Amino acid sequence: MSRLSRFCCALSALFLAACATAPTQAPTLRAGDFAMTGRVLIRQSDRADVLRINWAHLGPADTVRLETSLGQTVAEISLTPQRAHVRLGDGREFEAADDASLAREVVGVPVPLRRFAGWLRAEPGAGATGVLYDDAGRVSAMGEAGWQLNYSGYGALEAVPGPSLIEARKEDVVVRVKIETWSRGSDE
Repeated sequence: MSRLSRFCCALSALFLAACATAPTQAPTLRAGDFAMTGRVLIRQSDRADVLRINWAHLGPADTVRLETSLGQTVAEISLTPQRAHVRLGDGREFEAADDASLAREVVGVPVPLRRFAGWLRAEPGAGATGVLYDDAGRVSAMGEAGWQLNYSGYGALEAVPGPSLIEARKEDVVVRVKIETWSRGSDE
């Protein structure tokens, strides 16, 4: 067999092997997936906490990490449609089907965590009321689940497509999120 024949056989075998191997693909990111970092103020009555927040939303799942300004983990929150799970910085863990009850248990504020990803994107949910829009057609305020939400800072940061400041109020509770970075998909 000549060198050319051997080369052609080897090339054919390589080609057939390549056809038989399934290509590996990165998971497809949906338009609604995102990762954001920023700061969050949680104030209730006379108590206030300021924390760093890292939020990753991929499909129906959310992962939230809350840290002190020095980088100490306060809580890691995992949300799926079936459960809400929190691991505190001291190692204690909590789990519940009801995310608002879990938030009340952990931080003392019954925040509907599963809706918060939509709130960060200024997306009114099915039960939203009193939705107001600014001159550019962007949500500037809405009510949902007893919370009043206000949005501002559109365009303040080039990398943040939506509002950079979100304020949610319910009775004596204020949750204010200042978004610093925003990217599509998970940065983890």
